[in-house]
Amino acid sequence: WSLSGWDGNHDEMDVQTLLQRYARGERNFRELNLSGFSLRRVDLNGADLGGADLVGTDLSEANLQGAILSGANLSGANLRRANLMQAKLILAMLRGANLERAELVGATLNKADLGWANLNYTNFSGADLTAANLTDAQWHGTVLRGANLRQAKGNWNQDDFKQAKLSWTIMPNGTTQR
Repeated sequence: WSLSGWDGNHDEMDVQTLLQRYARGERNFRELNLSGFSLRRVDLNGADLGGADLVGTDLSEANLQGAILSGANLSGANLRRANLMQAKLILAMLRGANLERAELVGATLNKADLGWANLNYTNFSGADLTAANLTDAQWHGTVLRGANLRQAKGNWNQDDFKQAKLSWTIMPNGTTQR
């Protein structure tokens, strides 16, 4: 699937075409190549970006509430302060992404790869991170209240993870933090 006139160039017209189609009610943008684009502060609430190439894309302060990003590659993407509440990020690649202060309340991140990601002050309350890779992620001030970390991989003994807010979190071994 491609945008009309899509030639792989990353100019502003391509972004404008995407936003115009979204404004007309289109939501299916699966497997689109938006690598390196600036989509700062865009509203793509409920958009289907499954399998999209978003490597290095600036999605800071974007509204992606309820968006489908399953299988998307967001490696190195900037999602600082993005709204990803109730988003689906199953098998998403977020390696080295910046999610500082992002809202992922109720998001589904099963088997997502968040290795080396900046998760400082991110809100994962009620999120499902089952079997996610969280190795070497930054956790300072992260909120994980009621999140599911069952079978997740990570450095659970690092100092900044110990400062995360973990009440009612299901830990990788299946125990619940109180």
